[in-house]
Amino acid sequence: MAQRSTVEPSAWNEFLADFSERNNGRRARFELFGQGGSVKEESQEGHFEKASLTGRTVTVVRTYESHGETKTMADEIRDTHGIQIQHDAEGGEETLEFMNHNGDKTVLRFESLIDGAS
Repeated sequence: MAQRSTVEPSAWNEFLADFSERNNGRRARFELFGQGGSVKEESQEGHFEKASLTGRTVTVVRTYESHGETKTMADEIRDTHGIQIQHDAEGGEETLEFMNHNGDKTVLRFESLIDGAS
């Protein structure tokens, strides 16, 4: 059964640095959950490089292949008011979740280390 844990705001910088080191290179894609139950899944998957924090903005950097060339994309998640991590049944890190003050949730879903699905 998956379990979530909340990261305390005072630990966000250190947590994101450690998380980035542990998960560098894993395939990941975003899912957006809005108020009223709206859900949007990102079509562009990438390989996670790092996540960092500046003020209340989290920047997630990923790489992807395009026409044989490695490209970088950086997504900014503004007005972050909460960070949670979801662990899979084996204890691996499955999702990194960011909440804003409106209750919207941005989820970075990682490829499973067990079966390769993301």
